[in-house]
Amino acid sequence: MEIFLASCLLVAIAEIGDKTQLLSFVLAARAARPIPIIAGIFVATVLNHALAGSVGVWLAQLIAPQWLPLDHRRGYSSPSV
Repeated sequence: MEIFLASCLLVAIAEIGDKTQLLSFVLAARAARPIPIIAGIFVATVLNHALAGSVGVWLAQLIAPQWLPLDHRRGYSSPSV
């Protein structure tokens, strides 16, 4: 049951961005001047992705390489068996 609840929570958190984006598009469609709203959505998306990428790089530098085995030939982590 714990795994099920954790999975549901993760999906719910991941879907928050989709719902926000849909609401933003509805707002832009209803507004008299949709261009500033669409521009705001674009800028917010770019900043969000830049922040997420920066945090990812920062976290990757904090984790020791032996904890992140990467098979460079395949481009993904391979489990050590």
